[in-house]
Amino acid sequence: MKNLKKFVFFLLLVLLGALVPLAAQSGQPAGDKAQKMFQAGKDAIYKKEWSQAVKQWESFNFQFPKSQWGAEPHYWLAYSLNQAAKESGDFDKQTVAREKAMAEIEQLLQRFGESSWASDARMLRIELAEYLSAAGKTQYKKYITGSAENGSGSDMDVKLVALDALLQMDEEKALPILKKIIKENKDKNIRAKAIFVLSQHDDPSIPPLLGEVARTDSDHYVREQAIFWLGQEGSEAGLRILIDLYASLQDRKLREKVLFAFSQNESEASFRKLQEVAKSDPDLELREKAIFWIGQSDDKAAPGALLDMYKANSDIELKKKIIFSLGQLDDEQGTAILKEIATGNSDDRLKAEAVFWIGQNGGEASANLLKALYDGNTSFAVKEKILFSLSQNDSQAALKHLFAIARNEKNPELKKKAVFWIGQADSEEAAKFLQQLIDQE
Repeated sequence: MKNLKKFVFFLLLVLLGALVPLAAQSGQPAGDKAQKMFQAGKDAIYKKEWSQAVKQWESFNFQFPKSQWGAEPHYWLAYSLNQAAKESGDFDKQTVAREKAMAEIEQLLQRFGESSWASDARMLRIELAEYLSAAGKTQYKKYITGSAENGSGSDMDVKLVALDALLQMDEEKALPILKKIIKENKDKNIRAKAIFVLSQHDDPSIPPLLGEVARTDSDHYVREQAIFWLGQEGSEAGLRILIDLYASLQDRKLREKVLFAFSQNESEASFRKLQEVAKSDPDLELREKAIFWIGQSDDKAAPGALLDMYKANSDIELKKKIIFSLGQLDDEQGTAILKEIATGNSDDRLKAEAVFWIGQNGGEASANLLKALYDGNTSFAVKEKILFSLSQNDSQAALKHLFAIARNEKNPELKKKAVFWIGQADSEEAAKFLQQLIDQE
């Protein structure tokens, strides 16, 4: 999660120029030639034929410098140049294309600074400046620094993207600006976006700030975002802060977010914390949440931990939650525990639950285990659940086991159930078996 690609960030902010509807047009009429060339340029973009798109937009802007579309053709030329550069394997050609794109953006902003395309253009300029600066063209760094230090209101999103780029180049300059936005900006969405930008970078001051936001921000969503990114951050310091948050927060929803954050931290300490909550938290719903996340864990200790909790609890509903989590484990040990529950002295409701999750594994091995459980069980309810689970298993073994039960079962109701589920199978073999049953009658 730490290395989210740059395009994810642009998607999150819904700012990339590519997301602006390509069909945006003025309501004024256009000449046939201009209209056809404009559409040809858009078609090339739709098809991602970037070299062709560059040619179309260059030709359009040359022939119609004062078209009714204003800034839009200039934006699409710059955008297409950048995309063509990404596909080029030639470093020098990449740099030349991006410098041409930068010049086109500058022209757009000079002529159409108040256009609805201006914000998208400034966003693209930051991306171009980042590439060009990395290529040694340090004169373009000013666009990143300037956008990061300035901007408010509708330009705040541009500022955040610039800050994300600036963090790669000059962390000492970018971090204080981001922290100020998180602490002081009145727009909750801007604060949440700033938290995301901050969370993508390693600095020891970031986890404590996220912890402070999680405790004190006025907006619930912003607090949730701070907790989420603490969980993705993955450090020991972040985990300590999460543990303190769980102890101090009173809001159940926020504590649930902390439990999820524990599940994202792959350390032994985070797993132990989940176990502690699952075993002893006075809030039953939070215990259930912790049990759920243990079931989603790849930790080798998960099956044993769930079995211990199963044995230590008497609450039927909580035991069902534990069985569910055992069923989520991609682990033979989990299946073995489910088999133990299904064949032991458990309540029939719990046996039926274990059978259901064994059935979800699918395949011949699962079908054979279900048949063995059927033969070894005396409970009607459990046998009924096993028949259903066999019907959901798409292996040949499962169908043959249903045939055997339909032939040999002494209980007429269970026999009917087996026949019913055979009738639901979409197979010629099942149809032949049912015909044989009919003929025997």
